[in-house]
Amino acid sequence: MNSTPHKPNALPSREDLLAFIGKDAGKVGTREIARAFGLKNADRAALNKMLRTLADEGVIEKQRKKLHHAGVLPTMVLADITGRDPDGELIAVPVEWDEEAHGEPPKIRIQVPRRSRPGEVPGVGDKALLRTEKASDPEDGVLYQGRAIKILDRAKQRVLGIFRMLPSGGGRLVPIDKKNLGRELSIPAGATGDAQEGDLIAVEVSRSGRLGLPTARV
Repeated sequence: MNSTPHKPNALPSREDLLAFIGKDAGKVGTREIARAFGLKNADRAALNKMLRTLADEGVIEKQRKKLHHAGVLPTMVLADITGRDPDGELIAVPVEWDEEAHGEPPKIRIQVPRRSRPGEVPGVGDKALLRTEKASDPEDGVLYQGRAIKILDRAKQRVLGIFRMLPSGGGRLVPIDKKNLGRELSIPAGATGDAQEGDLIAVEVSRSGRLGLPTARV
């Protein structure tokens, strides 16, 4: 049984082309379209002309050589994690978005698997590759839900506090910021930056684990 929607060498209609692109947004390129509709090399020029026309009309957009409907997120998107919602869940927005054409970038609520290891969980300020889909119950302006596939760039979190030396070397930071009160950080020997007992210092959090104190560097 032939799985291609059209006979070989027959260009798809505008409607069929848009339906095919929308079915697997963000994963469809010229090669996938040509294969699905049985197009040969001689038909590629006509197909590219159709795609350019749709792009010029603002109906479709291309991202990393893949096509999707304009104003709709592809299934895989690079996003900045910008904050948390009232329930504490992470919120992200796409890195690439045409605000002039489509308005404010859509918000993506990130779902974190329960059994994720600390290094696999993104945080505010990180940049991550997300697998997205439309939210089943959109609320608070959040139109999509997503899951982090890979964290590409972690934000360096800076914390201010008082340095407390340890007899064994290194020390601890006692935060002075209200949101970090009670969350001491461990500063290994060699990462103290010559800080002295009682100094006010700024550190960058380098690791956060479930066991023991997170570590930091002055």
